[in-house]
Amino acid sequence: MTHLEMLQSPNFKLSLERKIVAHITEEYLKAGMSPPLPKYVNNMATYAEANVSKLANRVRTGAVLFAQLLDEQKEASK
Repeated sequence: MTHLEMLQSPNFKLSLERKIVAHITEEYLKAGMSPPLPKYVNNMATYAEANVSKLANRVRTGAVLFAQLLDEQKEASK
């Protein structure tokens, strides 16, 4: 199973979403702000605030890019 395939697994995807929510919450609390509450749609955390949604999407994009890099490295080492 490739890393990209792992990202598509429902259990792994939910675990990643929980990590994203925890990261956003932690950053808001560090700044002394009240963290936004996510709503889950299709096992994906969504936020009412556009800037928070953009942050969550950037983290997801980073996870995909990292998975692609790991898969490419694995293929190159064969």
